[in-house]
Amino acid sequence: MKKSLVIAGSLLLGILCVGTMGYYGLSALALGSGSWSVADCFYMTIITLTTVGFGEVIDVANVPGARFFTVFILVCGLGVSAYFISTLTAFLVEGELGNLFWRKRMRKEIDKLSDHVILCGGGRVGHYILEELKLSGLKFVLIEQTEEKILELQERYGNFPAMAGDATRDEDLLAVGIKKAMGIISALADDKDNLCIVVTCRQLNPRLRIITRCRSVEFSSKLKLLGADVVMPNFIGGLRMASQMVRPKTVNYLDIMLRDKENIVRIEDVVISEKSGLAGKEVSAINFREYGNLLLLAIMEAGTSKINYNPVGSYCLQSGDTMVFQAEMEALRRFRKKILSKRLEVKENLVSVCQIIFQLLLSGHV
Repeated sequence: MKKSLVIAGSLLLGILCVGTMGYYGLSALALGSGSWSVADCFYMTIITLTTVGFGEVIDVANVPGARFFTVFILVCGLGVSAYFISTLTAFLVEGELGNLFWRKRMRKEIDKLSDHVILCGGGRVGHYILEELKLSGLKFVLIEQTEEKILELQERYGNFPAMAGDATRDEDLLAVGIKKAMGIISALADDKDNLCIVVTCRQLNPRLRIITRCRSVEFSSKLKLLGADVVMPNFIGGLRMASQMVRPKTVNYLDIMLRDKENIVRIEDVVISEKSGLAGKEVSAINFREYGNLLLLAIMEAGTSKINYNPVGSYCLQSGDTMVFQAEMEALRRFRKKILSKRLEVKENLVSVCQIIFQLLLSGHV
């Protein structure tokens, strides 16, 4: 639509220039030093195109070819003027109606969500999070300040629920379903805004899982006191640079894994619930191969910070243990579906993929 409007405007401007210069040229040839002024020629072109009938301000009868030129401008200009006006009207009306219908469609999609993730901010960090949420198949909604930014991201990553608003306001957080959400990721650039979001979310939904971006160590401690998981991009970036130097092949392998759009393989975790059919069983009793590409990397013991890397088959799974997999998303879905049918209550922790990867990297067990 914008392209059509530019074309129509260019054609109209072209007709005005041709008309003005045409009248001026004809008068210069016929009258010499007494030729019409450029302003009079422009005015004559305007009243000809608009057919307002104010009367001729220049004497076209005494200039050879001026009347035929007027007919030419009138015939060509009317079509161009009509095209420009119709295109401009469509741009204004359809653009506003399109935005209205878009908002209503987004509102319906957001109202249907439950147990979803709220992403606050789709900027330099947020758009990478958005892409990962899309690839992982998680239900999510984006809250961004401007509709233009949302439309840009939707054009890049495909359709997804979103709302233009301020993530620091209670009303906007309630509008994106904060009461029904399972987690929220605050990826705003300002630490104060992220702190405000964490405080607000903790009040609106005490059970909510909160992950927030942070640049300052001072703010990091405050956010952790509120029960938020803090990710510091600068810290992770530094570890990444060191790892690139120390173990380049491993880092390259992880990069390829995360960027592969055909075979979506990720580091994922599954928590064993108290009623799980696997609680009390040994690792060797589980045939992971039947689900597909599903590799058990580690087990994080419940209630402790101990991690069993590449666990032995005799390890006995306990309630609260977390199994960390490298898995294709489809294989992981099949595993969860099969386990759920055996009354395993699976709860997917919204843990940053980067945190798990770097924990494995730094430990030297990958």
